[in-house]
Amino acid sequence: MSQIAVRCHPYAPLATDEVQKWLTAEVGRLREDAPEAAIRLLRLSQAGPEGEIGVGWQIELGVTLPEAPLDQQSLSHLLGDLRLLGLQPSVLRVQDSNG
Repeated sequence: MSQIAVRCHPYAPLATDEVQKWLTAEVGRLREDAPEAAIRLLRLSQAGPEGEIGVGWQIELGVTLPEAPLDQQSLSHLLGDLRLLGLQPSVLRVQDSNG
């Protein structure tokens, strides 16, 4: 089992509804490419003085190799798109040594 999380934090003012719509469509495409994978989109927030403040998103992928929906080239392309949207993506990857 391989697990990948892509945390996406805005580094510039964003139209969050449009970014959310794009991310939702991108996650849908990933699910079509790997129907057996567990893929989620999470909205990240933190408590603020006037309520919760949106601080970004996280895409989580849990897959059994070799069915990974993101090879290195696809991951690089996704990260480039996220940067063009005004997000600062960070990739966290855990790979089970038994998989």
